[in-house]
Amino acid sequence: MTSGIIVLKFGSSVLRSRADLPKAVHEIYRWYRAGWRVVAVVSAIGDTTEALLDEARDLALTPEPNATAELLATGERHCAALLGVALDCSGVKSRVIDPREIGLLAIGSPLDSEPVGVDHERLHALLDDCGVLVVPGFFGYGENGRLQLLGRGGSDLSAAYLANALGARCRLIKDVDGVYECDPALAGSAPSRRFASLGYTDALACAGQLIQSKAVRFLERHSASAEVAGIVRSHESAIGRFDRELVEATRQPPLAVLILGLGTVGLGVYRRLAALPDHFRVVGVLVRNRAKHSSDSVPPQLLHDSLDALAGDAFAGLRPDVVVDALPGLQPSQSLVRYYLSHGINVVSANKALIAESGPDLTAIASRTAAKLRYSAAVGGSTPMLETLRREVAHGAIRSIAGVLNGTCNYILDRCAEGLLLNEAVRAAQACGFAEADPGEDLSGRDAGRKLQILARQAFGQELGALEIEPLNTATLMHRQTALASNEKLRVIARAWKLDSKLFGQVQLESVALDDPFANTCNEWNRLVITRDNTEQVAITGRGAGRWPTTEAILADLFDLCAAPSTSAPTYLTEVPPPSPPISLTEVPAPSPVREREASFASG
Repeated sequence: MTSGIIVLKFGSSVLRSRADLPKAVHEIYRWYRAGWRVVAVVSAIGDTTEALLDEARDLALTPEPNATAELLATGERHCAALLGVALDCSGVKSRVIDPREIGLLAIGSPLDSEPVGVDHERLHALLDDCGVLVVPGFFGYGENGRLQLLGRGGSDLSAAYLANALGARCRLIKDVDGVYECDPALAGSAPSRRFASLGYTDALACAGQLIQSKAVRFLERHSASAEVAGIVRSHESAIGRFDRELVEATRQPPLAVLILGLGTVGLGVYRRLAALPDHFRVVGVLVRNRAKHSSDSVPPQLLHDSLDALAGDAFAGLRPDVVVDALPGLQPSQSLVRYYLSHGINVVSANKALIAESGPDLTAIASRTAAKLRYSAAVGGSTPMLETLRREVAHGAIRSIAGVLNGTCNYILDRCAEGLLLNEAVRAAQACGFAEADPGEDLSGRDAGRKLQILARQAFGQELGALEIEPLNTATLMHRQTALASNEKLRVIARAWKLDSKLFGQVQLESVALDDPFANTCNEWNRLVITRDNTEQVAITGRGAGRWPTTEAILADLFDLCAAPSTSAPTYLTEVPPPSPPISLTEVPAPSPVREREASFASG
């Protein structure tokens, strides 16, 4: 399909419990950041439907059909609402809708109906307004307005119907990574081949327990197709008007991951990886103080508090496929990441200081060794700014970029607008986990400046020639507040633009009208506006601060590496000098000061 819309269906075999909701978020986010608009259709969690049906049968041998339909649909509604909360926690803007809101019409008996109509205009309008919609599957509404179920397994039919109505891609997410000749989970079964593609007849014969037969028959009637896939897998079984094609089933081993840092982000990454044992295996974690993390549920044998353990013979024993850099500041990240890339080991970094300072140099090292360097999490949390810029650059030249890039300052400004003093607003941000104990990086403008440097490279392919930075302090805040009109808000906005082949940048406190998109970017959320040479604008928004948004971006980079493993094996040298100069984990140097209004970052 070329519509840029994908319908993802998550069934109870995938969402066995509330703890599985982050897996659905990972799947949704990887499509969303790739530029797709997403409709997520969900079933009830685990055995909720059976439990609800048992409740009804406890009251009546043959429960009244309409009341039963209303009861069973609460399972899907509950799951959809929780998924909406989970998406918001990870910084993905979404909207949970009821099938009634999109006019999903169904005819038949209350417990086994067929979908026959939907409000296409309303559905497209909702997608245009919010790139991710969450829809409870399994039910629609009759012409009389009463709720009607689509039969057992009806969420498959909901997904197939909505995808066909939208002209969208349809992907049914299951607890297996495709349709197999025989159930690969059966004990003693011979190695099974997976269908790369299969027709409707084969689907009905081989996938009867996997996909609702009504959904397959609907696809056949409309000459439509759907995919059966596992969570964040790069392959699938395609069902449609296809010839049968079988491939040998191969199981990629979990990616071995070394994590640098176990702070707010590093611990979030560890917890998410530990919940995905089929995809990842954590082989080590670098920390400053092992005792400090005794209550983090990380096995003590994984913790290392010496840089010597991450080089030479000891490091060779870890044999990571990828290193996640969740350390603050330039060092020791710079020395360690150079070392790993130079030996062909992939790196995923959330370290904006490192990427702003040394990004081009590190990219060159990775190119020489065929390693991969990913750093989406260094800018915007879960706001896919770099991915959006990459797509826009491919479509033509960019005139300028502007954004709210620091969620901490944005949160602080909203609290000041409510009447708090600056120091009180900072403490509120710290209490929410949006600001560090020392908020200097955020308030000085260095954080936004580094992010702007990284974005400018992606947008314009060159370094900023000049970058002016204005800090957020009591003096600047009072000065702007004095001149602020009643229909305006204050925002710290970072801008970069090209003039006569030279690239300029600035970060400053600005007043914007209340109806301006930046004014409506509230609390810790970020927003980037890209202006093309033809003056058309593209905007992307998401949550820009906090553990889970940054973790989500790191996970997406890791999943990309799972889908495209390195073609060359890393080289583990047994004699490697320690990073030079030697750096103590307990004495990480502070970033160099930035001159207010005349700050310029080195290109690296």
